[in-house]
Amino acid sequence: MPAPRFLPVFPGRLDVPGDVLAAHAQPGPRYTSYPPATQFHDGFGAVAAARELAAIGTAEISLYAHIPFCTQLCWYCGCNVEATRDRSRGAAYVDLLLRELELLTAAIGARPRLVELALGGGSPNFLETRDATRLIEAIRVAFAVADGAAIGIELDPRDTRPEQIDALAGLGFTRVSVGVQDFDEDVQRAIHRIQSATQTRAVIERARARGFDSVNVDLVYGLPGQTPASVGRTLDEVIGLAPDRLAVFGYAHMPHLRPHQRLVERAAPVPGIAARVELLRVVMDRLADAGYVRVGLDHFARPDDPLARASASGQLGRNFQGYVVQRTERLLGVGASAISDSGHAYWQNHVDVETWSDAVRAGTLPVARGVALDGDDELRRFVIMRLMCAGRVDFAEVEAAYGVSFASRFAPELAALAGQHDALAAVDNERGAVIATPLGHHLIRNVCAVFDRYARPGGSGSPSI
Repeated sequence: MPAPRFLPVFPGRLDVPGDVLAAHAQPGPRYTSYPPATQFHDGFGAVAAARELAAIGTAEISLYAHIPFCTQLCWYCGCNVEATRDRSRGAAYVDLLLRELELLTAAIGARPRLVELALGGGSPNFLETRDATRLIEAIRVAFAVADGAAIGIELDPRDTRPEQIDALAGLGFTRVSVGVQDFDEDVQRAIHRIQSATQTRAVIERARARGFDSVNVDLVYGLPGQTPASVGRTLDEVIGLAPDRLAVFGYAHMPHLRPHQRLVERAAPVPGIAARVELLRVVMDRLADAGYVRVGLDHFARPDDPLARASASGQLGRNFQGYVVQRTERLLGVGASAISDSGHAYWQNHVDVETWSDAVRAGTLPVARGVALDGDDELRRFVIMRLMCAGRVDFAEVEAAYGVSFASRFAPELAALAGQHDALAAVDNERGAVIATPLGHHLIRNVCAVFDRYARPGGSGSPSI
């Protein structure tokens, strides 16, 4: 895809009145895909996925492996996890991952070039070193791993041993993402995740000493018990760890989908939208003062980090892991709940570990649901991803890629944007672009929803702030 003609810029500070921002915030998709995962259906199954895989050949791919196990369940968690202390489950799970890799490569019929690998969860460090080694060795057999491939893993500092980090370095890992969420002890008790700054620092320092060249820290705002002062103290601790990147997510409290999230309400109420805005303001101000630049909606990075450079050069991408350096348009996922993206279709594996296991044992691609994109989906995905990554979309870029008149094709959407009170985006006919306003940059998902043909007023999803 051609690079945008104008540099993407997301404001690094919350430079709009809080009450205005709160008034416009709406629930909706995070747009890590388009169509959103709410449009996946069980009519797209293993046969359809196999057709998509057969078209990949030796093309470049990214690979995500989902490890669903944690030694305990954090009550705020919205990920697909199973809490267990039985490490033998990790070994049995890896046995099946190796079998799924065989099914995957058989469907592809070739050896694609792997340019990026990520292990997530759950807690991938749940795996014993011998099982992690088996998995990485099998991946290197199944795919042609490119020189300089980005190889990363999520680590839980509460359950990571120094020798595990040493082993991961020996396996070629160079990137680590460390979950923190919040360092305040009252908040940690509320979300059932007790983790000290000392534990966290030990993992980060060990990783850097063993050659990891990128450290990301995950934070969450909007948790029960958080205040501007407590979040400020957490930010001070995190900045002292000097991460290269931070991912800062607004807590999505959806107990109707994740019943265990009701447990967080025992300690304190979940902050409302006005309180969330003020928490976000603290986050953005502290990180800006520390020299981090905002990348897209919810990531921050040092100015010389590849993610920040990708944003400035128009090479930023977005997938189910969030904002990424755009390396490939094909993402394959293995493991329970993992999602794949062939460029023309998305599909998700069975979420339930046992159902996923049964399918793999039966020699079937463990696909539960998915969606094939039609031409209009692909066009709208291009527009929405440009907005999510750059805060703007240029008419000429879309017209060159898809052979349509932007003004004609999106006349209803442009009229809707023009008719907004306290506009979220401006239609700049002179430049030929839709450009988010200062307010719209902070609510970019709301701008995207205008171009989402599946969006419904008052729909469900995580808060846009």
